Amino acid sequence: MIVNGVDVREYGAKLLTVEEQPPKISVQKEMIQRALLPTEYETDIPLGSLKLTIYFRARNRAELQRTVSRFMMQFRQSAVLEEIRGYKGKYKSYLTDDSLTKTLNLSKKILELSIDGYFFDDDLEITFDGKTSGQIFVESSKDAPCIIAITAKQQLTDYVITLNGEAYTVETLAAGKTLIIDGRSGTATIDGKNAFDQVSFWQFPRLAAGENDLTFSSGSAKVMLTYTPMWM
Repeated sequence: MIVNGVDVREYGAKLLTVEEQPPKISVQKEMIQRALLPTEYETDIPLGSLKLTIYFRARNRAELQRTVSRFMMQFRQSAVLEEIRGYKGKYKSYLTDDSLTKTLNLSKKILELSIDGYFFDDDLEITFDGKTSGQIFVESSKDAPCIIAITAKQQLTDYVITLNGEAYTVETLAAGKTLIIDGRSGTATIDGKNAFDQVSFWQFPRLAAGENDLTFSSGSAKVMLTYTPMWM
């Protein structure tokens, strides 16, 4: 297993077991008086979880203590796990609990980690060049924030992209320039500079799991959408 780009073997460690639990989904519903069936509301999908058991060994107890401490520093913020035995993709992890168990040998211990998070694949990019409509099928089990990069093929004025009913209006954009609306970081930029004064929208872009419909008010732009497939 690799944590933030570092193989656990560099810590003298070995992944022993992995236990995955799906998210605990509670469907939002209400039984209205005199109704025969409940009314359903949109249900948020929480994070799933992993339990990892990792075996550590070192030359002596002092070295072991410092090695485990260095390893735990990888989890002071969210961490990315890769090459988890038996699983595909990477895992965005948020540590929730840990425990260290002694063995009969003082230079060997077993670390148990409880983690919330989700699996994800590499970014996918879809380009619409001069189109006025299109569709994206998102291979994911969770709605994903996305990045919309709009490159003007000619001067744009009041150019509108509609994604699943949400409108994103570019009030003005010079030919050859690219405006990026980033649903991950919550920014809108041109050449790395703030460009919120040149766009108008109510929420940052996201793609739903499954089918997504797009329309473009003209064919005067090349539009690229980037998203990360996520699996709960």
